[in-house]
Amino acid sequence: MRMDREQLRQSLINLIEQETWERPDQFDDGVKIREGLKLDSVDLLSVMLKAESQLGVSLDSRDFDKITTVGDLLNTIQRKMAARATGKAA
Repeated sequence: MRMDREQLRQSLINLIEQETWERPDQFDDGVKIREGLKLDSVDLLSVMLKAESQLGVSLDSRDFDKITTVGDLLNTIQRKMAARATGKAA
C-alpha cells in the first residue's frame, strides 16, 4: 500500500483520535508527541501498535526511543514502509 506523507498523517490522526477520544488540533511535523499531543508512553505505544497493524510495518523499541515529534513518527513509519516495499529491513 503506497501512502504519501499527508495520507499517513491523516491515518495517524485517526489512530490518535481512536486512542484518546480527542482529535489533535495540531499535527505538524514539529509538534512534540508528549507535550503537544498529550500522549504518554503507553498511549504512544498503543498508537504505534495500531499503526503497525494497519500499515503493515514493524516498529521496535529502538524506533520508539527516537520518536519525540510528529515528524519523527512520520519519518520512521515512511522509512519502514519504503523498506518493506523494496524487501529490505529498515
